[in-house]
Amino acid sequence: MVNIMEFLKTRIISICLSGLLLMFLFQIASAGVGDWTTYTNMNSVNQILLQEGKLWCATTGGAAILDINDSAFTRLTNVEGLGGNYLYSVARDTSGSYWWGAQNGTLTKYIPEDDSWKVYSFIDRDENRLHINRIEPWGEQIWIATNKALVLFLIDKNGGEIKETYRRLGEHLNGEEEVTCVRMVGDRIWAGLIGGVATANRNDPNLLDFSRWISFTKETSIGLSSNSIFCLTNIGDQILVGTDQGVFEFHLLDSSWQSLGLSDRRINDLEYLNQNLYAATDFGLFVYEDPNWIPFSNSGLLSVNFHSVTIDSKGAIWVGTADKGISTYIDSKWKNYLIDGPPSNVFLDMETDDSGRVWCAHATDGASLLYGTEWTSLCSDAWIDTNSIVAVEKDQKGNIWFSSWGGGLMKRDLKGITQTVYNETNSPLKGIAGHPAYVVVNDLVIDEIGNRWFPNWEPSDSTRLVCSPSAQDTSWVVFYDREGINSILLLRVFAKGGHLFVCTRDEGLYDFNYNWTLENKSDDQITHYKSETYHLSDNAVLCANVDKDDMLWVGTAGGLDQFDPDFERFRPVKLPDPLGPQINNIAVDERNNKWIATSNGLGVMNGKGEFVQTFTTFNSKICGNNVLRIKIDHNTGDVWIGTDEGLSRYESGIGAPAKNLSEVIPFPNPFVIQDELEILTFDRLPYQATVRIFAISGDLIREIKSGNQWDGRNQAGELVASGVYLFYVQDPSGKSAVGKIAVIRK
Repeated sequence: MVNIMEFLKTRIISICLSGLLLMFLFQIASAGVGDWTTYTNMNSVNQILLQEGKLWCATTGGAAILDINDSAFTRLTNVEGLGGNYLYSVARDTSGSYWWGAQNGTLTKYIPEDDSWKVYSFIDRDENRLHINRIEPWGEQIWIATNKALVLFLIDKNGGEIKETYRRLGEHLNGEEEVTCVRMVGDRIWAGLIGGVATANRNDPNLLDFSRWISFTKETSIGLSSNSIFCLTNIGDQILVGTDQGVFEFHLLDSSWQSLGLSDRRINDLEYLNQNLYAATDFGLFVYEDPNWIPFSNSGLLSVNFHSVTIDSKGAIWVGTADKGISTYIDSKWKNYLIDGPPSNVFLDMETDDSGRVWCAHATDGASLLYGTEWTSLCSDAWIDTNSIVAVEKDQKGNIWFSSWGGGLMKRDLKGITQTVYNETNSPLKGIAGHPAYVVVNDLVIDEIGNRWFPNWEPSDSTRLVCSPSAQDTSWVVFYDREGINSILLLRVFAKGGHLFVCTRDEGLYDFNYNWTLENKSDDQITHYKSETYHLSDNAVLCANVDKDDMLWVGTAGGLDQFDPDFERFRPVKLPDPLGPQINNIAVDERNNKWIATSNGLGVMNGKGEFVQTFTTFNSKICGNNVLRIKIDHNTGDVWIGTDEGLSRYESGIGAPAKNLSEVIPFPNPFVIQDELEILTFDRLPYQATVRIFAISGDLIREIKSGNQWDGRNQAGELVASGVYLFYVQDPSGKSAVGKIAVIRK
């Protein structure tokens, strides 16, 4: 028998000697593999800051910068350099740097002049991340209000570091209460808390001693009727605070407080601007004209819940709203500015179509469509607008199906011309007990031959599953509890190979083998997997999938499980830190990698069962750690990652496998190795194909039997030298192709 390696070496040398090697052209390949894109809703604005003709907005989806002269928005997210997208606060220091405070405990410094970023993490002694509620720069210091303490940060020392953390601010306040706001007034520092008000001399070197602080609560102070302080400001030495029961003024002579009104309003921001005191409230904007508050008209506003207020040099008033972007008041009229993006940051499900569009389900915020860079809300449709959309799928006829919590189903063609709603009036779907019109369909799935499956949550009768056969749109097949599915709490469904896997909240997993025969139920079989009998980690099953090796994977509230067919039981899979424990979704790509969506990050497991990547907001550009759904576009290799903090697109480079092995492309090519961590990917490499890398001499350098990546090392683990290398690809059927890689060592 001819040795295969000698045969390959002979073939490689013969290619070189015959001159055919000259026919190989380097295909420069530096596609954005590993690149991230973040899509977020920025219309919930927590704080605004006006500087040099631009309105800097801290939103729940990142930073939005509005040029007030040309009305153009610039969007900044974690992809650009923010430490977190859910922002509470923004401030500017004396050097011109901007500081952003985030929910995930990151403080980000941004210098616009050179587009540089630096991120600092704030973690308490219990290893929990702090919320950065407000930022108050003061010279070389920044005073930071967090959800557990007041923090003093030094800008220049060691490149920026925390000096002290003040957890208790006075004898009348408990330790580690939430600090909502902070302000410097003369030589004193004032802090508002969800618990009261505190003040101290900012130059006191012993502020860690809580007795150095003076505290005020409604229980201990005259005139203060609320302890929930959301903002504070000053007019000279006069201190005013905004609470959930209006505005209060501090009287220094007797340390008492006096109500200034708006007792039926939550005061989100107080600002003294152009000799006037303004209050941004949960129901509009007010200006104080002693002794009354004068309301601005709410006519023309998209939202009356205001979070922040400021005034520009022309006297125009700007407000940040809770859910409808920015509004400005000029010439006695309101003008609204919506920031383009999805209607919500909650992405329960996504679907891609053949045109490259992405359809998204946003729960109570309806549904949307992304095409290129443009977002379209689908809430103009009355059914979508009035229902909580939980899942979306495209069937084999090109129809888009939405399922809802309460409204049944809706089918629409890709152009949106024809739309049909299915509920208890025109389908076998049933409403919940006592509310027949409230039809809950928690998920939907299309099997390989186009049958459409719908799990009916808490139906009023014995209905469990409803199927719309692929051949007809107007007929239905119903499966009842007597056919083996006892639970009424059906969460998710997954279909493969004539099996429907039904995930339940309380009864584990059902493997419903319908044998491709919908109408003939005599050959149906059901296997019921529970923790008590098959060792599932938990009976709350949130997802299931079957990979390319026909291995069953199940995600539960308690972890990830793999089915062991030899012992007919599930075995738990150890997750790398910090993933889990809850598994929300499992997706399988063309290389048989499993993408594991967890409540605390995303993991990627290769075909050998090894975790090769973990993505969190602290080690990658993923937009959120609570990953709800994964949708892989098998044509492009794009991985769409739905979280409760936005949508991420990750370019995995694992697209549809090449039909002709000559179409397998290595990238980047040339392969530049500089810090010894670089990776070369063989794009469109079929699953189970083998790659062998040879020197021009024909000597084998590396054999890759599992995976589609090369780290630039030989079989001994040593980095190869600069030069030209050949790669030989062979699939399981014996088909093969040869290509060329240029390696550059720096």
